[in-house]
Amino acid sequence: MRFLAAALLMCTVSAPALAQASQDTLAEAVDSAISNNPELMAQRKIRAFADENLNQAEAQMGPQVNLNGTVGAEYTTVGRQVTSATGSFPYDGEQQRARVGLEARQSLWSGGSLTAQRDQARAGVDAAQADLISAEQQLVLQVVTVFVDVRRAEREVEIRGRNVSALGQQVKAARDRFDVGDVTRTDVAQVEAREGASKAELAAATSRRAKARADYEQVVGRPPVQLAAPPPAPRMPGSLDEAVAIARANNPAMAAARAREAQGERGVDIARGRLAPQFDLVGNAGLVESRQDDTFRDSNVGLSAEFRFPLFDSGLLQSRTRGAQLEADRARYDRMAIERAITAQVTTAWNQVVATREEIAASVSRVAAAEVALEGAKQELAVGERITLDVLDQERELLEAQLGQVDAERAAYLAAHELLAAMGELRPELIAEQ
Repeated sequence: MRFLAAALLMCTVSAPALAQASQDTLAEAVDSAISNNPELMAQRKIRAFADENLNQAEAQMGPQVNLNGTVGAEYTTVGRQVTSATGSFPYDGEQQRARVGLEARQSLWSGGSLTAQRDQARAGVDAAQADLISAEQQLVLQVVTVFVDVRRAEREVEIRGRNVSALGQQVKAARDRFDVGDVTRTDVAQVEAREGASKAELAAATSRRAKARADYEQVVGRPPVQLAAPPPAPRMPGSLDEAVAIARANNPAMAAARAREAQGERGVDIARGRLAPQFDLVGNAGLVESRQDDTFRDSNVGLSAEFRFPLFDSGLLQSRTRGAQLEADRARYDRMAIERAITAQVTTAWNQVVATREEIAASVSRVAAAEVALEGAKQELAVGERITLDVLDQERELLEAQLGQVDAERAAYLAAHELLAAMGELRPELIAEQ
């Protein structure tokens, strides 16, 4: 008996634990989305492509070695030849020749264009990294949104289901009172009408829950099974000014805009550098061999300095310089616009957090008052001081209050994470730490 009692006790203790362990947490949903989201994977490829652009820009500053060769035949007719004991020169008729050579080139001075290309590529890496962080944070915000949307939809279905059950009991009670003559047929019809409307609203809520679950699967990469309660929202900054300062320093969109502004400035340096003289150090070695005469073989080794300077190109390089300057100006104005937009976004999110917290407090008070009012209306109906419609109105008031509280809690949770996203602080590891 003691063994059986101990086994039963273990089952009662472990069953809730197993149920809780099977629940999907918000951190698990974020991990699943981060590892499976195709848009984020594409953004990672863009980041890797930026690294390759930097490698290419740095490689252009180093030595370049090329192997070249040709094999061909030509037929030559010579008008005058010199004849000696070794033969006639130059040789006429068909000739087959092979050439092979090596060329090594190192830029000594490019007017700063190669250095500017490298710096521009580095700024491109910074921009791609900022875009990747922004994509990650937006994905985290999407996961938080669909997570709380599914839970909100499930709570709505639960609340409306209880309302349908309560109205069903009222329909039965109204019919019983009608049978004994306490109420009229109109009272019964009013309760039946409310019940029918409540069932229709429950069906619509069930449809919204299905859509929320489909949105969750699209973002997270797997369907929701049983979602655990989300952790408390992360700690907010102490003031709006602090939040704005953090956003200007950490928002990835701001970082990307600064990097693209730097790219535009380096683009101007590249265009100007191509107007300047170019100096290269060139080394070459080659071999030429004739197939008709094995003794005819030439070889060469040389080292030279090349100089290039554009004198006239119909205004092409000057136009490219002006175009690069216009592009740099556009990037600067874009950065200024993004800075203003981020400030407005943070301000809006901050006020939304404040408003939703107040809304939650008001909703809790409204639900408590509606419950008291409904209970009082039922008791007064029992003694004949209220009519059936009064109880139905209080049922509707309680339903709206409960749904309002659910909506307020959802809005407050999302507002806090939207503020973190605007500040650039909504990192995947932040969700895991909650």
